Amino acid sequence: MQHKTSSLKFEPYGSVYSQPLQTGEGGLIARNWNTTAKRKIGQLYCFCCEVCIEVQAGMGSLLVGFEPELSSLECFAIHRQVRIKPNVYFCVVAVTPSISYKLYAPPEYVYNTVALEMPYMFNRVLPRIRISEILGYYYSVRSAGYTFKGETHNYFELTYVDRGQLQTQVDNQVYEMNEKDLMIYGPGQFHSQYVLDQQSCSYVTILFEMDTIMFEEESDQYRLILNKIFHYDKKIHTLIKTFIQESTTELPYMNSLMLCLLQETVVRLLQYEFIGQRNERPVTDMRQHYQDALLEQMLEYIEKNISEPLTVEEICQKFSLSRSSLQLLFRENLNQTPKKYISDLKLERARQMICESKYTFSEIALMLGFTSIHYFSKAFTQKYHMSPSEYSKQICSM
Repeated sequence: MQHKTSSLKFEPYGSVYSQPLQTGEGGLIARNWNTTAKRKIGQLYCFCCEVCIEVQAGMGSLLVGFEPELSSLECFAIHRQVRIKPNVYFCVVAVTPSISYKLYAPPEYVYNTVALEMPYMFNRVLPRIRISEILGYYYSVRSAGYTFKGETHNYFELTYVDRGQLQTQVDNQVYEMNEKDLMIYGPGQFHSQYVLDQQSCSYVTILFEMDTIMFEEESDQYRLILNKIFHYDKKIHTLIKTFIQESTTELPYMNSLMLCLLQETVVRLLQYEFIGQRNERPVTDMRQHYQDALLEQMLEYIEKNISEPLTVEEICQKFSLSRSSLQLLFRENLNQTPKKYISDLKLERARQMICESKYTFSEIALMLGFTSIHYFSKAFTQKYHMSPSEYSKQICSM
């Protein structure tokens, strides 16, 4: 998550204030600056005196550090009017296409402009791929010996094997796709498909147009997902399953949701290059239905009893499960342990209660079953990166 200039983390560099200044107030002089959005930041400013920055239009971030070096720099979202301490290196970065701001300084100011040896790369939240259109989506059931002689076209094609086994040849290389495997063909790639004797296969095909958003040194990121088979992954399986369900609903915005589901599928496939592919054990539809129903009962029970000092042993006893089965259920469906789920839920409830300003921190800790105010404060700080009192002052008072 981003830090704001109003956070405690910004205090070494400066502070925020509420009321805008007036030119001449306190003997200050002002200059109007305008900055356009850039990805590379190549220079910083450093004043010998305190300066103030007030955004007039647009949104921006503040890049600051005590040395003009990449390792020293931190980036904060500009929140309210900002004072910057003397001898701090800084640069206002436009988040919107442009940002205009006033910079206030005393008349005797002196500043330096320092070029960075290596530019700072501002991480703008922009799409790197965009699926513009789904051209077709089909569910096919093929019997033993089926052969598709092959074709090439100028769009992307996703194949997801639901049941059985499918052989596919892409640019003269043969791949064997088993149940829950996925593969994507790219524009211009010749591909054929066939089912071996004594077997059958059913699979999903999605044809789509996809653009990649280029940033200077980046190019053709989508090639990371071509010419490889992606094995079973629970998240991908859920996305494909939901895509199929939504394609039959005829509800308003159905098409928009299908585009979102497909785009998330492709993004997660691209991430495999960096986090490693996970080959989890698939579950049958019947087993998944059982898990969903059981988990729903458990979460409802935890929600109703969140004010109690809930334990894993108590939940196991309540639902007649072994500890290992309970751990597996939570890991497969929520990707976390039961203990962490309970702790996170208690802390989320505590966060809400702090903002209500009805109870002291000690009362909240007691009401939610924490063994001590010290333990509550430590757990809260670890999750939200600020103490309950800091959270109350900074967040709930806004």
